[in-house]
Amino acid sequence: MKLTPFWASIALLAPRAALADPNNIEPTTTSTTTTAATPSCTASILTTLCDYPDPDLAVASASRAGCWDYCHNHPPCDFAIWARANPYLDTGTCWLYPGETFDADKGSSTGCSNPYLDVYSKPVCPSATTTTPGACAATETPKAIASGCGYPVPGGGDCFNDCYASSGAVNCLSLCAKADSCSYAVFNPGNEDLSPYGAGNCWVYPEGKFDEDEVKTCSGKPEQYVYNNVCPKPSSPSASSSLSSSSSSATERESATGTAGVASDSTAVAATAGPMAANKENSASVGRSRVYPLAIGVVVLIWQAL
Repeated sequence: MKLTPFWASIALLAPRAALADPNNIEPTTTSTTTTAATPSCTASILTTLCDYPDPDLAVASASRAGCWDYCHNHPPCDFAIWARANPYLDTGTCWLYPGETFDADKGSSTGCSNPYLDVYSKPVCPSATTTTPGACAATETPKAIASGCGYPVPGGGDCFNDCYASSGAVNCLSLCAKADSCSYAVFNPGNEDLSPYGAGNCWVYPEGKFDEDEVKTCSGKPEQYVYNNVCPKPSSPSASSSLSSSSSSATERESATGTAGVASDSTAVAATAGPMAANKENSASVGRSRVYPLAIGVVVLIWQAL
């Protein structure tokens, strides 16, 4: 009986990639996620106050820079107030007033020994946009064309396909803009203050125009806000052009086949089957390159063991 050295068997069974020339190996890309030590936005301080009207939205934050980031990521946000909690750790609460501009007359810098409300301008951030993918920048500043109550649900009352949970009017308008078809949208605030910049429901109307006669007067704050689609999608290429292209390609293929057939039937067959045969040959060679090293190794071991 002939024994094969163990190392030789291992070499035969070794994957081909392990024996490849390192100069010909393509580099692999590693995807990593990094978090910056500090947020990326910056803002300028406008003033420091003792008092200012309560915010529409208050968010606890680990730093004032985090407050600027939050303001930038939740438009429309023209300014932010950082309510200091612990000046040594830079923790506090971020006061936001979506859709409003800072009004110095509403604030007061007297009446407290230590003013703690730092008012900052609209943050400046390196990121290009904060819109939902598929939308456009105009959705960051939604402007309602109407508000009220009682507007009918899209689809004749069937809200299965055209109604979505939404984080606010900005998100609702983004959903409308990225939809395959959307003429206008209605946002229904579900938050306690009935703010269009809080959470609620978004109704998307794929076609038709807004009917102002369907809006009812509310007994209190508006419960619905209507927005036109400010970012309609361009019309897609017509089916006829696609069919024309396909027909043209088919005609070219027939013409090529017919031309080859004039010379001889065998030539035509070869011309038509050539690319397929080449593909099959390439596929076979790829398959052999992957399977044969292992198969050869096993056969050699069995043969030498006899």
